[in-house]
Amino acid sequence: MIDPSAVLRALMRIAPEYCSREQLATELNVSPAIIVDTIQSLQASGYHIEERHDRSYRYVANNQLSAPVIESGLTTAIPFELRILPTVDSTNAYLKRQVMQSPLTKPLVVVADTQTAGYGRSGRAFYSPEQTGIYLSIGLPIADQQSFDAGLLTTSTAVVVAETLQQLFAVPVALKWVNDVLVNQHKVVGILAEGVTAPETSQLTAVVIGIGINLTTKAFPADLASKAGAVVTKQVAVTRNQVIQELLRRFFERYPTYRTGDFMPVYRQLSMVIGQQVALKAGDQTYRGQVVDIDQTGALVVRLANGSLQRFTSGEITKVNLATGAYRG
Repeated sequence: MIDPSAVLRALMRIAPEYCSREQLATELNVSPAIIVDTIQSLQASGYHIEERHDRSYRYVANNQLSAPVIESGLTTAIPFELRILPTVDSTNAYLKRQVMQSPLTKPLVVVADTQTAGYGRSGRAFYSPEQTGIYLSIGLPIADQQSFDAGLLTTSTAVVVAETLQQLFAVPVALKWVNDVLVNQHKVVGILAEGVTAPETSQLTAVVIGIGINLTTKAFPADLASKAGAVVTKQVAVTRNQVIQELLRRFFERYPTYRTGDFMPVYRQLSMVIGQQVALKAGDQTYRGQVVDIDQTGALVVRLANGSLQRFTSGEITKVNLATGAYRG
């Protein structure tokens, strides 16, 4: 027997060229019959492997989520463990359970094709149909909780996602403080960071960052149809694996320096709320005023109706009065 990922990697290495079963058998030191059986197994699993009459094969990229495919597109050493799941209740919930069972020694990334109980801020359900979205969580070990900054990490992640979508799809992206990513005034991405503490000490040991992307999702439930949208509404050549590759590359490239806030100028440039009148819920209170700035720590600076400036490090903007356009997210 042979690990199917070895055959897959061999085909990806020479794609888009064809490779004969004999060449593959020689390279992997197995019989041609095993190569044929393995390729049939890969095809049955959803991989697009074209076959010619002479029993030569080539790999064609598609939306089948695959750790070997994602890893092959990362040009630097992979600083994390990657797991692909066909289905899960929630990638965040899964990761939190993993951390509680065994503390992280290095980052762990979990991606699922679908979630049965995906959730966002305040426990709101996150619609997670198969094949059309990206449901991904990054678990990060926290050795020094004093140096951890949840606000900057969340804003940094929002910029990473926005830049990824801009690069791969050339769509107009906007950010609603603090963690919503919008395309064409509809929410297409939700980001949720959650801490995990040790039961014995109540010390923060890890943070889990969930990222849900409506990539090509169309049929939303009635309560989301007017607010949610998809990144793209027509068929594109970019696959989910390529989106994940670029997102993870950018995330781990920025993570070591996120506490400097060097990305905040980009965040401000993409912000849809600076200069706008908003309603913001913080705790049990709702505040109304004009957003003056988002400071270097990621905090929202609002001029309230009485003329005073107030700085918010947490909360949720529930309404944005845009001068032009119709905000729906």
